[in-house]
Amino acid sequence: MATARRDLLQQIEVDVQKKWEELKVFECDAPDDKSEKFMCTFPYPYMNGLLHIGHAFSLTKAIFAAQFNRLLGKKVLFPFGFHCTGMPIQAAANKLKRELETYGSPFPTFPAGRPQPKEKDGVIELDDAGVMLQWKPPACTGGKDLKEYHILMKVGNGEFKKVKTVAIPSPEELKENGGKVTVVAPIETGGCVYKIEALLKDGSTCPESKVSDEVSIDAAPKGKKDGAGGGPRVAKKILAKSGDAATQYEILKAMGLSAEDIPKFQDPRHWLDYFPPLGVRDLKRFGTPVDFRRSFITTAVNPSYDSFIRWQFRKLKASDKIGFGKRPTVFSELDGQACMDHDRAEGEGVAPQEYTAIKIELLELTPAMSKTFKKGSKVFLLAATLRAETMPGQTNCWILPEGTYGCYQGPDNEIYATSHRAARNMSFQDILMPWGKPQLLLEFTGKEIMGHKVKAPTSKYDHVHVLPLTTIKMDKGTGIVTSVPSDSPDDYAAFMDLMKPGKRDHFGIKAEWVEPFELIPIIDVEIDGEVRTMAAQYMCEKLGVQSINDRLKLAEAHDTCYKLGFDRGVMSLGPFKGEPVKKAKIAFREVMIKDKQAFTYSEPEKKIVSRSGDECVVAAIDQWYLKYGDEAWKAQVHEHVTGPNFNSYNDRIKESFADALDWLKEWACSRSFGLGTKVPWDEQFVVESLSDSTIYMAYYTVAHLLHGEGNLDGTSENPAKIKTEDLTDEVWDYIFLDGALPKGSKIPQKMLEKMRKEFRYWYPLDLRVSGKDLIQNHLTMALYNHACVWEKEPDMNIRSVFCNGWLLVNNEKMSKSKGNFFTMEDIIKDYSADAARLAMANSGDTLEPANFDAKVCNKAIMNLAVFADTMKSFVGGNEAVQEGKEDSRFVDRWFANELNRLVMESKKHYETMYYREALRTAYFEFTSLFDQYRDICKLSKISPNKILVHRYLEWQMIILSPICPHFCEYGWSSVLGKKGSILDARWPEPTKPVDASIASQGSYMFDKVPHEFIKLQEKATKQGSATAAVVYFAKDFPEWKQKVLTVLRSKNAAGQLPLVQQDKMKEDPAASAQWKEVMTDLMKDPALKPFGKHLGPFAAFKREEAAQFGTGALEASVPFDEMALLTENVQYLKHKLQVDITVRAAIDLAGPEQKDAAGNAQPGQPSVHFVIDKAAGGGKAAAKATPKAAAGGGKAAEGGKAASKTAAKVATISDLKKLDEHLSTRSYFEGGAKPTHADVAQFAVTPSNISEEFPHAARWYKHINFFAPAQREAW
Repeated sequence: MATARRDLLQQIEVDVQKKWEELKVFECDAPDDKSEKFMCTFPYPYMNGLLHIGHAFSLTKAIFAAQFNRLLGKKVLFPFGFHCTGMPIQAAANKLKRELETYGSPFPTFPAGRPQPKEKDGVIELDDAGVMLQWKPPACTGGKDLKEYHILMKVGNGEFKKVKTVAIPSPEELKENGGKVTVVAPIETGGCVYKIEALLKDGSTCPESKVSDEVSIDAAPKGKKDGAGGGPRVAKKILAKSGDAATQYEILKAMGLSAEDIPKFQDPRHWLDYFPPLGVRDLKRFGTPVDFRRSFITTAVNPSYDSFIRWQFRKLKASDKIGFGKRPTVFSELDGQACMDHDRAEGEGVAPQEYTAIKIELLELTPAMSKTFKKGSKVFLLAATLRAETMPGQTNCWILPEGTYGCYQGPDNEIYATSHRAARNMSFQDILMPWGKPQLLLEFTGKEIMGHKVKAPTSKYDHVHVLPLTTIKMDKGTGIVTSVPSDSPDDYAAFMDLMKPGKRDHFGIKAEWVEPFELIPIIDVEIDGEVRTMAAQYMCEKLGVQSINDRLKLAEAHDTCYKLGFDRGVMSLGPFKGEPVKKAKIAFREVMIKDKQAFTYSEPEKKIVSRSGDECVVAAIDQWYLKYGDEAWKAQVHEHVTGPNFNSYNDRIKESFADALDWLKEWACSRSFGLGTKVPWDEQFVVESLSDSTIYMAYYTVAHLLHGEGNLDGTSENPAKIKTEDLTDEVWDYIFLDGALPKGSKIPQKMLEKMRKEFRYWYPLDLRVSGKDLIQNHLTMALYNHACVWEKEPDMNIRSVFCNGWLLVNNEKMSKSKGNFFTMEDIIKDYSADAARLAMANSGDTLEPANFDAKVCNKAIMNLAVFADTMKSFVGGNEAVQEGKEDSRFVDRWFANELNRLVMESKKHYETMYYREALRTAYFEFTSLFDQYRDICKLSKISPNKILVHRYLEWQMIILSPICPHFCEYGWSSVLGKKGSILDARWPEPTKPVDASIASQGSYMFDKVPHEFIKLQEKATKQGSATAAVVYFAKDFPEWKQKVLTVLRSKNAAGQLPLVQQDKMKEDPAASAQWKEVMTDLMKDPALKPFGKHLGPFAAFKREEAAQFGTGALEASVPFDEMALLTENVQYLKHKLQVDITVRAAIDLAGPEQKDAAGNAQPGQPSVHFVIDKAAGGGKAAAKATPKAAAGGGKAAEGGKAASKTAAKVATISDLKKLDEHLSTRSYFEGGAKPTHADVAQFAVTPSNISEEFPHAARWYKHINFFAPAQREAW
């Protein structure tokens, strides 16, 4: 593949970055004056690897903001640190150490990866030869060569046997199969499992792989060998395992590390020395405008930052924002400490869920229980519930027949029956003993106690029975479920199922265990306008629930009953009868706990896996915790987030902060080990990784004095020559809190004043950019901590937060297995920094998933290189230009006006951080405008104006520079010859206010008229070739249209005319109602009744024109000299249509045969008469044609009927040459900033293999093809 253009961009980037380094363009100190400033930051990335494309995408939001604000003349600071605190690095180092101890060091011999059946769309396809297996080659074979693989298979409970020998695949084959060995293995009836043995050439073997998932074909359709002629056989997995997780060795090897270097990473400190400098390297290559003097790494390794964090925590403790005690906390048993968000491999954001464990006494023990337990022992089934207030409604107890349960020794000689998972969680909460190892007395299955009598506390029945429920999940709650069918739709459906004899017989359930137990009304709730005493029964009957398998209907019923029951329900039974459910909920639980009928316990809401690999529990542990959720503290943050000094750029982001403030409660801020700062007053603990990352933005303001470039860990001498021990709390107070000058400080007063000056100038932080996932923890915590530390200066809190959604790569979720996971180094190498940045700007700016498209990168590479040549041609004098005034010709006035408009629109998009829109106006439309200007000049046989060409080139470099700074620096300095750096240029000021009249004339002359004439010419010339054309214009509308316009002007003057586009009208009920009144008034006018069917389309068309171009469109005549405009640009029209053209007034007929064409002309909507050569087409001598609504009105004879919104009715162009001309001056088929139904219609009839001979059509086709069919359908 040719790479010359990409190589050119990359060389430009190298040269430009060298220039920036020499000029120190990103280094900025606080000035002596009060210059306007802008400080933005990005959450420092965790340095357990290289920066990747996901980092880069979010990072570009801050980059673009920083560079745009610099163009506004502000002093800009963009600092960048590297996070190393917490468990990820420690856990990775420990994991590598275990691997090397197990498999050898420094050259380990690993097993092959776990074999897995290959799936397509979730289905394992088989052929007659067997099942397709895949596995990863060993990550390392101890420096020895692989010889072959052996596939070992076991059927059922048999022994493993070798069933196949597999040759070592070539590197090409491995790459084709995603880096995995892929081969067909035999399969037999019954459950089959596989493992792989890798043989080495020296005769030794690698350790055997882990065993595959069990694969069964028992239920599969028979294949041809079995005498059936059906399709492919289908297999299924049985009890799927956790997959084939990569070893730490593999992960490091994939980063390009050698076998000799990998063992060094057993030491956590080596990670800190290795990866952060690579982060600096990649950020510089990406053109990130960072002041690297202020960069640093976290943890106690960095003495200055360590001192800062200690100061911060002492401030929090002094403000009573930190407490100590046992708190339910997500806990890793393997690590022996709390496992917070940044310590997790799975389950980030998952919190402890508190349950009420209902103690349901088992009145009939199994024989095994009677034999094992002491006489008189009480056994309680523990049922976890979130709705203790509904317990009076119990009619039975549910259990999973095939579930495995344990009887555990509980307190007070009680025995608790529960799932093993729940028992493990309870043991970490001092409910079951010993801690972490609950005492298991007996194991049993659910079916062993089915039908047994139990005592359900608070129920009116003396006893109820244990009944089967097959939908119980053993990985949530206790595996035992209370049954309240009056208010739980799931319980109701399951209970009603067991009223059916056939269902009871299936499970061996007796009628007397079910039928005598009537439903118990416990809550009155209004649903559908009436009070329902048994909500679950009502909703199930209403929705037609037939059984427990009606999952969708049950889900709807569940949501209705639970939501309305909580919001509107009133207790109708029990000690809190008459009380709202909201109030009774907690009180009822407290009564049950007091009466020893229940207790509370917690478990993770969802599965959480630590970075060390174990599944986490909830443990009650002694710990230091931050009192997030404290009402007074929370109110401070809420006031800031909802006040005028905070900008979220998106209402959904603000809503997410509100949710996080309601959700975030006490947060464990300490752990027993890992990297980080010791808790200052209790050094057995380390500050947790999210807790040391909340106000470090303030540290950036002085970091350049405490570090300096290249001194990330702060251990070398710093520019301020400050010793760590001199950074006392009094010093930090002076710098950050406007405290008193510290007495006896060894730091010179001038330096202290300089540090305070830096902070006071740069703070508060103007912008924090992040992925949306950090709202729930880091971002909200940052607001909390700022509110506390700067309690006396609330204006010091963060001013704005911008969040983006996830990034897809080529419309797929990033995945190494899919080959679309890229590091920053990869994308810079593959595409260049500027091309990648442009593609990221094009990816999206909302909370919805964005898409990084490699096609956009490749197109950018081509277009930027071509643009460089264009600049050189104009600057070098190789392109002819006109030396005259910039406003002597209409095309020049129009071009200048459009430049002003696009500069203003682009500024607005940059300010609101809609970078996709900024890219559209500042690049795509800006370049398209220049191309159109050049084309118009070329067709008109004139040259572009020199002043305007140079203005365009300069402005283009400036307004694109936030996105593509290297290319624009090159164009600015090397091509345009400007002094200094483009980074110090200023955002262009429009030369004049945007003139709507000029915009309207330009749209008329260069957009509507020629493009509609081209389409109409194609229609007219089906009978022959056009040899000439007469264009007719009219000064006045017909009388009835003048009357309509008079009404519209009157309505507008009264503020009663909704100036909105039709596609927006449906979204605006007020505008729709207003327009309905306008049309009603028009229809009432007797003089207009004869034109009734044309009234609506004409009035709507003029309304839309007024919305787009201003209310001048409502005048009875056009606000410009139509004759002069057409005459000045007749040469342009002539070459567009490739026929001789004359322009005439509608009252000045060229011949009687043109009467109809002339009569169809209206102000702003000229008509055309084509003269057709009979010999060429054999048809009539002439044909008339009139532009439709898009050219200023509808079908001429009908007086302006609006263009149909149905794509099938759109006139399309089949001639590629004419289509290319049509698209040469516009982005989309009908013009404008967005595609429409017309693009869909034209796309459907346009061939996909458009040659480069038609570049505009090819460009348009590729662009439309980028959109998904569903998106095109929405147009």
